[in-house]
Amino acid sequence: MLLSQLKRYAQWLHLRWPGGTEEPLPQVEADFSTGVPGLFVVGELTGIPLLKHAVDSGSRVVRRLLPECEQYSGDAVPLVIVGGGVSGLAAAVEAQRLGMKFEWLESARLLETVENYPIGKPIFTDPPDRNLDATLELPDPQGLDREGLLSGLKQQAADRGLQPTAATLKAVTRDGGVLQVHLTDGKVIAAYRVILALGRSGEFRRLDVPGEELDHVSSVCQDPGSFRDRDVVVVGGGDTACEVAVAFSEGGARVSLLYRRSELTSASATQRQRVGEAAAAGRLKVFPTTKVQRITADTVEVVREGQGPQSLPAEAVFTLIGRKAPVDLLRACGLSMRGDRGALWWTSFAACMLLFFVLFHWKRTGVAIPIAEWWRNLGGFPAGLDLWWQKIFPDSTSIFGVLTPAMDSPGFWYSLLYTLIVLIFGLKRIKKRPSDYIRRQTWCLFWIQAIPLFLLPYWILPLLGSMGLFDAGWGLSVADSLFPLTDEGREYWRAFGLILAWPLFFWNVFTDQPLVVWCVISLVQTFVLLPWAIHRWGKGVYCGWICSCGALAETLGDAHRHKMPRGDGPRLLNMVSQAILLLCFIMLIGRVLSWSFPQSEVGIWGQAIALGIQKGLPLFNYEWFVDLFLSGVIGVGLYWHFSGRTWCRFVCPLAALMNIYARFTRFRIFADKSRCISCNVCTTQCHQGIDVMSFARQGIPMEDPQCVRCSACVHDCPTDVLRFGRWGKDGIEVILDSVDPRSGVSSRSDQSS
Repeated sequence: MLLSQLKRYAQWLHLRWPGGTEEPLPQVEADFSTGVPGLFVVGELTGIPLLKHAVDSGSRVVRRLLPECEQYSGDAVPLVIVGGGVSGLAAAVEAQRLGMKFEWLESARLLETVENYPIGKPIFTDPPDRNLDATLELPDPQGLDREGLLSGLKQQAADRGLQPTAATLKAVTRDGGVLQVHLTDGKVIAAYRVILALGRSGEFRRLDVPGEELDHVSSVCQDPGSFRDRDVVVVGGGDTACEVAVAFSEGGARVSLLYRRSELTSASATQRQRVGEAAAAGRLKVFPTTKVQRITADTVEVVREGQGPQSLPAEAVFTLIGRKAPVDLLRACGLSMRGDRGALWWTSFAACMLLFFVLFHWKRTGVAIPIAEWWRNLGGFPAGLDLWWQKIFPDSTSIFGVLTPAMDSPGFWYSLLYTLIVLIFGLKRIKKRPSDYIRRQTWCLFWIQAIPLFLLPYWILPLLGSMGLFDAGWGLSVADSLFPLTDEGREYWRAFGLILAWPLFFWNVFTDQPLVVWCVISLVQTFVLLPWAIHRWGKGVYCGWICSCGALAETLGDAHRHKMPRGDGPRLLNMVSQAILLLCFIMLIGRVLSWSFPQSEVGIWGQAIALGIQKGLPLFNYEWFVDLFLSGVIGVGLYWHFSGRTWCRFVCPLAALMNIYARFTRFRIFADKSRCISCNVCTTQCHQGIDVMSFARQGIPMEDPQCVRCSACVHDCPTDVLRFGRWGKDGIEVILDSVDPRSGVSSRSDQSS
């Protein structure tokens, strides 16, 4: 019973949302350069399957390479363009216009990918408001279809006398300052610069079932009308499969559409609607939760969930389950793929873990591993700096003299470094995504980090104390309530609790004797203010605009957001934070019992349980394992390998509580489904692991509670699909945010390079 309830709770909170996937693509910089000097990648392989992007990227790289190629005086070909698709054609046209010497290679036919589209397929040149700075021109988008696009592009190639040389790329290697382009026929072309315009699609994905090699089985469909009055089986649940199935049905074929899931979750809302209409009209039979077992000369044998084996008539079978990027070829060209984990990756990962293990133990005394004490005994930084500072500012009550105790504190220097990193990388973030939303959010995060989380505890409060403000009267009462006096002075560090709510900052609540004012502040923060704010603006109102962990993640971690693990496995790990939250509530209950019944057996047991969890076994107590190791060593140490939000997503107990609040929020990311091109950029850029695209392509408002309102998905969407907003009180009205996260500059636009 308990296990069943836990499963229902996990499903309600996290597991109901898709985990998302990331297609293997090469690591390409914003200027389309790669880890191989002189080798550039353009078009779909950069992750954006847009015609305008293909034309823009191919043209822009050629213009960038013009000065380099003009200065080159060697024997190699100045420029080799590989690929005869739209981006390759755009590059060739631009190179010819600029008078560059180049060779253009294509393994099949010019614009073969476009040729393989179904006859009459509508073509969209989104985004409509993006103007191209390229020589190659796209046809008028009004009523544009496959035939119009093909004729328009081929005519421009013919007018310029451009035709690629038939050749198949095998590999690209580097020999000194020259690239060697190896072809499958054994020929090698020496090139100074190489542009790979191969397209995102390599080989077709296979079902791996008997009969798939038969002649009537294909992964390409050009003319649905030629199958009138014939039995056709289409396998696949994506946009292409839906589009082809509907086209066959409209052409008079008897069509069966097979897919593995219970719904067409991989297809856009438009295609799902078209399939539904065709099925309702009797032109199309739909077979969900169906797996192909075998293909024969005239049937497809399948197993359907809950119904057992079936045999479907099939004079033609189209397996449209996607294509794989040409990973092997790209690796043969020396390119690294996103998510690669070679020897260098593991070495740097181990180095990060060691560095941050030492760093966080250096700033924390009184733990099982006494690195801080050992370092201080050696006289290591910052030991003794207080004496040096005191010589410069002997008056301990002066504006700079009050900093004397902080000079000897590792926490002060860590907080100073933390604040500077937020500032420096925050400015970099604003430059990369210069929207009004990003500017406001970044400066808000910085000033909260700089003033209440750094200057207030380390400078402002000690200065006020040195002025006698806390010596008598109401000032003394406030100070005694908030910053108790100890042998080492007042505990001004407790001011962190003004921003960092319980249970993220638990030190003001988990005390031997209750600090009543702090308990009230924490109670109001965690159980009043946060639920109210999250109900209106979502969890990101705190995680994305206030929290110091979020400040570092959105600035230092901005360049690594795409490294967040995705899929069903990481989605299950979202529940780890719920276990941490449970420990916090157990400790809280134990503390309350010990305060309420200090001499009773209940109070003694409560204190024992609370202290056992908080300070118990070395390396397994909450203070070390969660607050130091998981939040510090792991949370920050994983930035460069698994994104900056691993702590926030998987472990943070406050985020776990806010996830519950966020299930009742009115905040949503709304999507214009008609503009979604399923490029997966939004999902890739989410460092909370949300599969944003699965919501966008269906036109469903995104309501995954993990969202922290970073705005990367909204900003980087190449077709402006997404908007921040919230439901009105009636649950029907959509209220869009007045501050727009978009800037008109995506992470791969010309301004970002």
